[in-house]
Amino acid sequence: MIRKSDWENIDKGVRQGLLKDPDLHDFLEPVFPTFELRETFIARCLRKISTRRMLLRAQWYIEIADDQEKVRQSRPALRLIFLMSLAEAIAKKKHGNTHLRPFDAITEFFKFISVKDKNKLTSTFTRCLLGPNHHSLRFSSILRILYDVRNRAVHGEDYFSFSLMNQKRKEEHTHYASFSLISSGYLGPSKRKRRVSLDIRLTYEELRDIFRRTAIANIEPLL
Repeated sequence: MIRKSDWENIDKGVRQGLLKDPDLHDFLEPVFPTFELRETFIARCLRKISTRRMLLRAQWYIEIADDQEKVRQSRPALRLIFLMSLAEAIAKKKHGNTHLRPFDAITEFFKFISVKDKNKLTSTFTRCLLGPNHHSLRFSSILRILYDVRNRAVHGEDYFSFSLMNQKRKEEHTHYASFSLISSGYLGPSKRKRRVSLDIRLTYEELRDIFRRTAIANIEPLL
């Protein structure tokens, strides 16, 4: 029979392992550049079971999303499944409400997006109409488009038509003022969705890092 003291020793060992875990440090490094900052943040998260679980879930979903490129190349919709799942899981855990509808949970998650990241998303994810001008989308509309992409991929309807810019190609064309990628998404009520053309200057890596930073911003008020 395992005694209480044995469980306490096991938990202590797990905590010590997490403080030094290289994968967890890799996940946090873009936000906390030094080992000391990362270790301090991890230690604070470990004080509560809720923030510990939120941190580990965020890391887990990001890693799965990254690994989708090994499963099927150039299919950002498959990666988006797990980024949106990250947002939903973090929000539900934070609010202690597993009955939040998925899109409502995602909306709650993004209440903690930074002004800089919100501006980046709305400036690099625009609607493309016939003519010389592109039109900005409301932030809520961008979330609905991404959520619809996620749903279509989950249900096997369409995991191939939505695209994001390739990081390498974007870096190769930084000398162009408006180099971008034309893709598409859906807007409108569920029974009257309409296909819209999108002009995207956002890479998967940039979108992933927005989710990463917003996940950490959700956790920090609870520490």
